[in-house]
Amino acid sequence: MTIFGFLFKRKKSAGRVLKPRAGARLAMSEPVRLRFPNGYEQPAILQDVSTGGAALRTHQPMQIGDHLGVSMYLGVRQRYELHARVVYAKPGEQGFHARYGVQFVAMSADERAQLDDFVNERIEASQFGIRAFAPANVQ
Repeated sequence: MTIFGFLFKRKKSAGRVLKPRAGARLAMSEPVRLRFPNGYEQPAILQDVSTGGAALRTHQPMQIGDHLGVSMYLGVRQRYELHARVVYAKPGEQGFHARYGVQFVAMSADERAQLDDFVNERIEASQFGIRAFAPANVQ
């Protein structure tokens, strides 16, 4: 291995090669709403989010490959109605609160850019112990 080879080495998890994340991931604990193809809705907790997907905790049992809608209201001008697919499922204690990883699919370029800006601004602000403000409209 070269001196910088460790930078390009991919980690393995249970025999799989893991791809690096496409965007920054913001840890949080916010309520969201899940919508299923049969019209059923269920509350969940958003545990982290990035432009590629999110981690959710919910009582609703889901399977890898399931499709659902995720409604997120993260603040002023930060409303998202996204389509997602379950990519991992981890049961909680006695299977009560399960943790699911979802990948956002069919996201517009504007939504992706807006969510990326939101995540990066919050991460930067948390490094200094402050919360970023939206720019004021100057007339």
